[in-house]
Amino acid sequence: MGSFAPSLPAGTLNVALSNYAKSFRNNAFVGDLIAPRVPVGRQSFQYTVFDRSNQRLDRQTLRAPGTTPQTDRMSYSEYPYFCKSRALRAVVPYEQEQYALGLGFSEKQAATRRLIDKIGLDRENYIAQLVTNASNVTNNQTLSGASMWDNYTGVSHPIAVVESAKTLVRQSGVEATHLILSDPVVTALISHPDITDRFKYVQPGAITLDQLTQVFGVTCVRAAAISLDKGNNASYVWGTSAVLASVQQASSMDDMSALKTFSWSAAPMTVDGYGVLEFPLPDLDAKGDVVSVDWYWDTRITAQETLYLLNGCVAAPTMGAVAAPLAG
Repeated sequence: MGSFAPSLPAGTLNVALSNYAKSFRNNAFVGDLIAPRVPVGRQSFQYTVFDRSNQRLDRQTLRAPGTTPQTDRMSYSEYPYFCKSRALRAVVPYEQEQYALGLGFSEKQAATRRLIDKIGLDRENYIAQLVTNASNVTNNQTLSGASMWDNYTGVSHPIAVVESAKTLVRQSGVEATHLILSDPVVTALISHPDITDRFKYVQPGAITLDQLTQVFGVTCVRAAAISLDKGNNASYVWGTSAVLASVQQASSMDDMSALKTFSWSAAPMTVDGYGVLEFPLPDLDAKGDVVSVDWYWDTRITAQETLYLLNGCVAAPTMGAVAAPLAG
């Protein structure tokens, strides 16, 4: 006799699936590298942005005997964040869940993975749109013509361009830590003469991301995520851009990271801001459960001066056709 898995009560938080959603990561996404997650206890509040007063020679440190020293005052700005709910749902028929269990997996867990992955893709796209929009980033440069990195005529010099950008970020008092390179930019760089000349006598063969990291002196990351429109046409989420940023994974009072993702850890019906609700369809004879995945987050540029944007690094590539799925 086959077993029967009863539904959870209406509106029940599935803690196991919520923890699964919390821990899920898509390795093609770079959002967590450039905008690390910071748990916050309030849905909306202020985050602090420290200025560069420690670099300012505006006080006299020499003190004459019997006199008091000059007074220095800490200064910082406050900007608001607001963690909004990002959610999607799926319907899992009882028959489909039982059939999947026979194949060795849970359809409800697979639905959770698919939904949190799509929410993550939405976040990846949001971050990419945020930092590749020149109106949002003070330090930016758009390459064109002979200066583009897929132009190998000897006019484009990506190493020099990135070094200049690193110098500008360094003036903020911190070093750039990551260089986010869209997939077509990586493809152009690994064949660029300025790059290949560095290794032609020591390690012949294909240039790797580790070697790009050696050349640029900052951790290079390939941003390869793609998105499909309703017509199944693919495009790179990060376009043809390169983004240099300073990132501190563990937040602190002196954090000068370019971006942060605030995640509301006390959101209702969630586990640390990630929630998977499970409840039966209203028509019980439909024999199905709804799996609803939720995550409360907000991403903000938190240190404008530690971010540098390079747009139009290469020509937009021609995307191949997306193959149709195998017939069921």
